[in-house]
Amino acid sequence: MTFQGFLQNAVKLGQYWQGIGCAGKANAVTDRAVLRELKGVGGPLVIFDVGANRGQFLRLALSEFGGRSVIHAFEPSSAAFADLKVRFGGQSGVILNNFALGSEASQRTLYFDVAGSELSSLYARKIEHHGHSFGGSEQVQVRTLDDYCAVQGVSRIDLLKLDVEGHELAVLNGAIEMFERRAIERVSFEFGGCNVDSRTFVRDFFEFFESRDMKLARVTAAGKLYPIARYEEGLEQFRTTCFLAR
Repeated sequence: MTFQGFLQNAVKLGQYWQGIGCAGKANAVTDRAVLRELKGVGGPLVIFDVGANRGQFLRLALSEFGGRSVIHAFEPSSAAFADLKVRFGGQSGVILNNFALGSEASQRTLYFDVAGSELSSLYARKIEHHGHSFGGSEQVQVRTLDDYCAVQGVSRIDLLKLDVEGHELAVLNGAIEMFERRAIERVSFEFGGCNVDSRTFVRDFFEFFESRDMKLARVTAAGKLYPIARYEEGLEQFRTTCFLAR
């Protein structure tokens, strides 16, 4: 190994323990850290699982809070939703929705490498360097969170969990009314390579939450929360990282 290679590996290892690059897929450490923030909250809890895929986070949330929570799950992929429905359809306290959330109501193209993939995105991602080619697609419905809450009579959200492969900021911009009423207590979201494709930055999220008096923290590989006191360019690390705003 060259000296430069050694330094690169050392940097990646150090950043991993800071939480940079430690999230992604069904990460029990970061997911449990986020759910732990709800331990002292009185029920019934209202949780939005946006980008539920096949229910990885949903299953964990039910194991922690089943019986005293209402979980609204959103998954636009027809293949993933079919599996989600088999696993959780009809379960008490679970509401399944086969559409995406975004900044406005529309029809969009959902791109994927394999039908039902965790990597499915509303952006035609270019990740051949990771061994994936987005050759498949389907048309999906998009609604806003504000509209959904108005129709469903949802007055507050204890946790808004976002795993929407680069579309996180659009979901937040479709929830302005709820944020203005301070009806969303916590938001967890992943930031990484998909934000290259959607052209969004940590700065966008920092400014969004700062303007609403919400503080941002990074979830570390040890499941701890590291507060982000101020924005700096070094936060722009495009390896999958979990953040929590509250």
